[in-house]
Amino acid sequence: MLSATVVALVGACAPLAGHAQFEQGTNVLGVGVGIGGGYGIGFTGAGVSQTPALGIHFDHGMGELGPGVWGLGGAIGYKSLHYKQNIPYWNNYAYDYSWTYLTIGVRGTWHYNEWHGVDKLDTYGGLMLAYRSATYKDKTVYPDGWIGSKYSWSGSGVGFSGILGARYYFTDNIGAFLEAGFGYAVLQVGIAAKF
Repeated sequence: MLSATVVALVGACAPLAGHAQFEQGTNVLGVGVGIGGGYGIGFTGAGVSQTPALGIHFDHGMGELGPGVWGLGGAIGYKSLHYKQNIPYWNNYAYDYSWTYLTIGVRGTWHYNEWHGVDKLDTYGGLMLAYRSATYKDKTVYPDGWIGSKYSWSGSGVGFSGILGARYYFTDNIGAFLEAGFGYAVLQVGIAAKF
């Protein structure tokens, strides 16, 4: 009788411990901001303006993989910084520099939720293969007689980064997410919509 009761309790709890928050066919769109990542850390003061690290990601549930579900999707991240400072020594002279960072990636995730038993929580890890581009432009209007030259630079590359994240849903379709991993920032927080 005791074993039948235990089996019944485990069976009743099974739907809560499953991966109902992310399964085959599930689509999730996340929009957030990034914290950290080296893009403008410590770059403050007069004349400095910058956007937060803005990002958007999409995950589609592809099917079961082991005890969890794997997903496939993509992500885009963007950040810009601008520095402009008037120089009092010459007329019409102001430093004017700008930096732009862009990340475009394809990502695979693995969602495993049996360990926590919280039906509104989706935990996952994964990898992203990303193209990253950085651009620097000197738009300074230099004074007459200046003998230097303006310097602009751009560079790009492709590389892997890891993802470790969690989504908590406040309703059936809307929640918040937290991701760690060097995509467009070290830590990303935002809103997730499931459809």
